[in-house]
Amino acid sequence: MEITGIGMSTTVLSNANTNSAIGIALLDKALDADQMNGDAMTKMLERSVNPMVGQNIDIRL
Repeated sequence: MEITGIGMSTTVLSNANTNSAIGIALLDKALDADQMNGDAMTKMLERSVNPMVGQNIDIRL
C-alpha cells in the first residue's frame, strides 16, 4: 500500500467518524424533542378526561 493510500484512507475514516457523530447528535436532539412532545401530549390528554375536576366545591347544608 502506498503512503498516499494510507493518508487517503485516514481522511475517509475521519470524515465517516465526523458524519456519524453529527448523525448521532441530531438523533439525540430529535429524541429529546419527541420526549417533550410526548409529555405535553400526555398532560393534555389527562386534562381532557375530567377538565372540571377540582375547580369547584359544592357545599350544601
